[in-house]
Amino acid sequence: MQNYFIKEKLDLFWWFVNERQSIWNKRFIEKLPYPWTSDKVLKEEHFTNVYRELDPGTLYVVKSILELNKPKPDKIFNNMIYRLIGREETFDFIGFQDLVSFNPKIFQSKLKDFRSSGKNVFTGAYLVSGYSNMGSKDKIENITKLFIKIHNNFDLFYNNIENSKTSEQVYTVIKSQDGFGNFLAYQVLVDLLYPLKCYQNKPLLPYSHNDWAIAGPGARKGIKLIIDGAVKISDLDVMKWLRSNQKNEFKRLDLKFPYLIKNKEKMEISLANIQNCLCEFYKYVKIKEGFGRGRRKFKTPFLVP
Repeated sequence: MQNYFIKEKLDLFWWFVNERQSIWNKRFIEKLPYPWTSDKVLKEEHFTNVYRELDPGTLYVVKSILELNKPKPDKIFNNMIYRLIGREETFDFIGFQDLVSFNPKIFQSKLKDFRSSGKNVFTGAYLVSGYSNMGSKDKIENITKLFIKIHNNFDLFYNNIENSKTSEQVYTVIKSQDGFGNFLAYQVLVDLLYPLKCYQNKPLLPYSHNDWAIAGPGARKGIKLIIDGAVKISDLDVMKWLRSNQKNEFKRLDLKFPYLIKNKEKMEISLANIQNCLCEFYKYVKIKEGFGRGRRKFKTPFLVP
């Protein structure tokens, strides 16, 4: 299958993944001073981590929602609220929503109070669709109506998740909800597959990040960069190949990839993280080759010389 790839771009992909993780390692593990790379794009532009497990939003979901001593349905409901809002500060303000006592009037009132304080309620990192037909010109009112609808049918929704046989089926169930398109549905699914201390290091759902993944728009563009256009192969097969051959590829290119260490073991890059890396790789190439711009600049930390 390696013949399906454009070698120059495949090599660049692995270099990018290695360099991005090396930056994190130098910054947080070796605690070296800025800059942690000589690459101009990586030095100036914002990229998400190779390991989604390191992102602040993911760390927040795990600690503040998934690890709580709450019923599984409540955790899923709150995970969906958080991912649609996308801001930790907002979720902290409204608090964890118990299904049995969910009060949409209080939910809406708190969101409006937060907005009145002059703060952004929702993330600007991604677009969310599917709630604009709820009948109001106010986004908060539409989001509230959306979660009233989700709440009213949550027993059936949760049963459909419980009766799923694969992570892909769970994704389809989540995507059936208004407001949760391909991107958000997959983000929620990935959240629900992290090992949790409260379940003896098992995830909330009985699946793995390596079972299945869907390539988002950015990842699909990343795949097109590295695959020969004449080749007919699925996005999932490309991602699975990259996932399965990562060690051999790093070795082939003589890259000393600084694997994340968890429980004294090296964590290979999961299928879910390969998907994200392809998206970030496309962003890197478009900036470097001048056919696009990044949305966020990297904030240079204030370091003591």
